[in-house]
Amino acid sequence: MESAPIWFITGCSTGFGGTLALIALRAGHRVIATSRNPSKTPDLISQIESLGGKFLKFDVCSPEIGKLLDEATAIYGRIDILVNNAGYALLGAFETLSEDECRAQMETNFFAPVNIIRHILPAMRKRKSGVIVNISSTAGLEARESRSMYSGSKWALEAVSEALYKEVKPLGIRVIIVQPGAFQTPFASSANTSDRALPDEYEGTPLAQMIAYMKDMAEKGVNLPGDVKKGAQVIFDYVMKTGSAENIEQFLRLPLGKDGSARWEIKLDELRRNLDGTEALWKSTDADP
Repeated sequence: MESAPIWFITGCSTGFGGTLALIALRAGHRVIATSRNPSKTPDLISQIESLGGKFLKFDVCSPEIGKLLDEATAIYGRIDILVNNAGYALLGAFETLSEDECRAQMETNFFAPVNIIRHILPAMRKRKSGVIVNISSTAGLEARESRSMYSGSKWALEAVSEALYKEVKPLGIRVIIVQPGAFQTPFASSANTSDRALPDEYEGTPLAQMIAYMKDMAEKGVNLPGDVKKGAQVIFDYVMKTGSAENIEQFLRLPLGKDGSARWEIKLDELRRNLDGTEALWKSTDADP
């Protein structure tokens, strides 16, 4: 990668996107930050532009995504580091979610980053360098009540990322999945929660409790454990192999937050118990010699 790496980051209006853009700019890198509604964040735009960055209006679901990406790439002539950060959560009981809501979730969280990668990857391949960072979630590791489609979109993105990681690693291109736990971002307040009534049969179940908790979080706010600035700094360090990540082995997945690592432990335990508990069955299915 040449000096002064060039970043292209989606979803910079809140959370990790804007913070990561500022960190990269302060490190002397070049950054193209984007959001769907730049008019909502004039102070952030001012900060980014004052540091020499570019801020573009960019709808990741636009039918003209190719044209928009060509225009963005033309600013500096290439994109070295792609960060797919834009997304949102659709929350609610699975059976109450409409087809339109489900498709919209997949369009933003899955098809949009996939399309962006498909457009930017050929140039990275020709240069035999580049980094693709997909911001996922612990929901991409473990699906919990009320988050069926949100987890579905993240699992799909992680599956593509894992296969892509194996395909392009020999070409000098890195793929990183970032799995944040609960961070102090507007995740809950910006989530789309189904307004359809929960069927009576779910009353008192973990699903009903989770929906109530998420609504309460959106309305009152909750002191979540994750610090966005610290998380964004770790992402930057991991991408650049510097600072806190200088001597850390590079893996496909980068978990963030102690609560996120706790979900890993739960998932790993569930998978092991599942495999061990069905051993007699799966061992019986091979063809006879």
